[in-house]
Amino acid sequence: MVAKKFTACIVGVGRIGFSLQKDKKREQPASHSLALFKNKFVKIVAGCDIDENKLKNWKKIYKNANTYTNIHKMLEKESPDIVVIAVNEKNHLSIALEVIKNKPKLVILEKPVAPNPEQARLILRYSKKYKVPVSINHERRFSLDYLIVKNIIEKKQIGEIQSVFASFSSSATVYKVGSENIGDCSLIHDGTHLIDIINFLFNIKCANPKIDNMILNSKKDVESLNFHFKEKILDNNQKTMFYFEIAGNKKYFGFDIEIRGNKGKILIGNGYLKVYERKESPFYTGFYSLMRNKTIKRPKKTKYFSNMIENCINFLCKKEKLSSTIKSGIKTLNIIYRIIDKIKKIPHNSY
Repeated sequence: MVAKKFTACIVGVGRIGFSLQKDKKREQPASHSLALFKNKFVKIVAGCDIDENKLKNWKKIYKNANTYTNIHKMLEKESPDIVVIAVNEKNHLSIALEVIKNKPKLVILEKPVAPNPEQARLILRYSKKYKVPVSINHERRFSLDYLIVKNIIEKKQIGEIQSVFASFSSSATVYKVGSENIGDCSLIHDGTHLIDIINFLFNIKCANPKIDNMILNSKKDVESLNFHFKEKILDNNQKTMFYFEIAGNKKYFGFDIEIRGNKGKILIGNGYLKVYERKESPFYTGFYSLMRNKTIKRPKKTKYFSNMIENCINFLCKKEKLSSTIKSGIKTLNIIYRIIDKIKKIPHNSY
């Protein structure tokens, strides 16, 4: 049993920090504030943001918490067990170092760890120096639908995994020069979710990604990117092919993964989970076909945010390890930058 409530401060009460909890279409909780508030072992004691209007709106909901527009003043007055950092990634480094030096029991840092691996490694260095663990909010690691998929893969329910197709679709620029400093491109800001969940499911290395196609806009920024790599995963006998598309030229928002084994396949993405398994064919005599296993369904509540907070609390109570660590976050960031390095080596006038 938890003897007391853990105190928590939230730095950044914008979208992921607060306002997404007002989105009636999203599964709730969808913000750090609400996920912390709904955990019975957490007490929110303070919120911090440089935007006074955001703070006022936040204070209307969390009336008993203190508010600050200056993180230094907050850390002088408060001694929280948990500090959530939910600001733009370009500010992760300065705020994370300041928070870690104050030695809370745990830091929850929004993804990606930082705009680039160098800054991320500095945060890790401070984490080790001050003995402050850092959890990264790569939320799909905690989502029940993806945990179902991980279990199916590990049980070899669809056989040996032969190929994986993963795509992220939006209207945002995929990559532009200078994004390394502030993270303002979908490859870094959103691609981190796609790369990280594939890493979570398969423990990939992606040592040598190959660019298949790259579409540039009129500014010579990358608006669509296709790449692949091949490597041995799990205890497979042969290497598995991984194909990725990160597109910024779509008129919709999509997150889609197809996992193909030699005995079945899995389709998973925003709002859906479908599993197909090898069965005697109803269409052809003497053949087998893939038929949907309708007993495997996407949970109505995936608990992606509440499970993340629960994992953090169980970690503080020495019941669990962190499921999303700063090291796993840096591994994901390193993979993204191997892709960026390949982009930079391609003459942009060749596309």
